[in-house]
Amino acid sequence: MDYSPGLRGVVAGETAISTVGKEGTSLRYRGYDATELTSNNTYEEVASLIITNNLDDKNFKKSFSKYYLETIKDAKLNELLLEIKEKLHPMDVVRTIVSYKGELTTLRKQSLDNEDKTELSARINAIVCYIIASYHNESTDELDGQYLVASSLLPNGASKEKLEALDDMLILYAEHGFNASTFATRVTASTRADLTGAIVSGIATLKGELHGGANERAVELINSFATVEDAEKGIKELLEKKTKIMGFGHGVYKVQDPRSPIVKNWVAKLSNNESSKTRFEIAQKIDEVMDEEKKLFPNVDFYGGLLLAELGFEVDLFTPIFVAGRSVGWASHYFEQREQDILIRPAAKYIGPSER
Repeated sequence: MDYSPGLRGVVAGETAISTVGKEGTSLRYRGYDATELTSNNTYEEVASLIITNNLDDKNFKKSFSKYYLETIKDAKLNELLLEIKEKLHPMDVVRTIVSYKGELTTLRKQSLDNEDKTELSARINAIVCYIIASYHNESTDELDGQYLVASSLLPNGASKEKLEALDDMLILYAEHGFNASTFATRVTASTRADLTGAIVSGIATLKGELHGGANERAVELINSFATVEDAEKGIKELLEKKTKIMGFGHGVYKVQDPRSPIVKNWVAKLSNNESSKTRFEIAQKIDEVMDEEKKLFPNVDFYGGLLLAELGFEVDLFTPIFVAGRSVGWASHYFEQREQDILIRPAAKYIGPSER
């Protein structure tokens, strides 16, 4: 058999959920251009599209509101949350609480209709959003009717502009083909494991800095420079040392990550004080140097981290927000893999001694 390191270019399954990198730059959710969806639709509508192939389904909103408000009132969960938040990284908190609040319906019920799928997906999404919201000092119990999920993540009274920016970010995070965390989710699903176990697999995989954690590393890099001049000099020195610069290039996109310009535009709009403007200028200089020196373009993580910072989130919450957006994509891939009912079991190229 031919061997492709990292399974690059290997077709590992069939999906009707999304296409990534077609013609070098596009991202489509069930045939819809994802970037156009940010202009015309909300995350809740896109979540419904990804799960049920229907943009107009209202069940996601209904289920999300129900479970988010239930989770707020869950005394045992809040007691556990308070205990582990002091000890663990927020991604580990998300993984633990999702596992604790797991739903085994999909193990007991082999065939699910769209309403079942939507309710289960919204339930996990609501739990993740509540965990993230619990890190705010301000209350987050008021939900905006238009930007329901985004408002659950931000403190009460957040501006429409911030809600819309976060909503766009969630839409762009919602789905991305057979990426590492989604593939991990599908591998778990292929064993006929329950939805919770599959989602936990996705969360654990997303934590790695070569995947979801890249946005944290990118912002830490930007924050390490005080001026544009420092950034230009520092990035060139890092490149000379062959240090990997997080947030640039992509395994599938060859020309541009179509999500990046949308996120970058939001950073420009929300950078309304001297500190924010300087940080954005530093990011643009890093972007410029990476293009000149390495011909690499920024992926969604580079400006995505800056956007989340402008929205008031601490760096260690960036990847959990990725989970909040991607959880519906993982769930949809779980349901699709269960319907296909094929165990994923690739071969390995043995490179050890032949005999002993």
